[in-house]
Amino acid sequence: MKIRYLSHACFEIKNKKTILIDPYFSDNPLAPKYEGKPDLIFVTHEHFDHSDVASFDLRVVCPIGFNCKNPVTMKIGDIKIIDDIKVQMVSASHHQSKYATGYIIEFEDKRIYHPGDTYLDGIKPLRKIDVFFVPIGGHYTMNSEEAVKALQIIKPDLAIPMHFNTFPQIKANPEEFKANAEKLGYKVRVMKIGGEIEI
Repeated sequence: MKIRYLSHACFEIKNKKTILIDPYFSDNPLAPKYEGKPDLIFVTHEHFDHSDVASFDLRVVCPIGFNCKNPVTMKIGDIKIIDDIKVQMVSASHHQSKYATGYIIEFEDKRIYHPGDTYLDGIKPLRKIDVFFVPIGGHYTMNSEEAVKALQIIKPDLAIPMHFNTFPQIKANPEEFKANAEKLGYKVRVMKIGGEIEI
């Protein structure tokens, strides 16, 4: 399985299928040019920096109430099998959104947790998580120190920081987060924008 970081909270995950989570390309100077061909798009909530789907004619897994061309709607607690991918929608704590959510996405025997925009009180214990995309920027989400506490709740095999340095309000140092997390025994990969890892 390959994971590519496309800035902010956006990731592409590829194996037999390709999924795109929380796209944000329009008016985002940090985002690389995206020429991928995803099979599915996941949107955690309605804010522009997580839901840039207008240029895609694809099914969009999204919360009930999100407006797009081809929605596959879910509510918190729902579990669906979509194109052989098991998806669970979980709650998030983001008072700025009408329907803040996150996803646990399972394929290739990996469980990937993307919490969307969330404060620390939205992080709840979960069954084994292989990869945790963790926001660290503060202001709209938990900050770097709180993100370390989130790792202590989730206990992932691998944490990848996200949602930082896109805007002045969310300035954070991912290497500092990594150092603090690794002191407690957690594995962290700081991904470069456009970079790809294989797990």
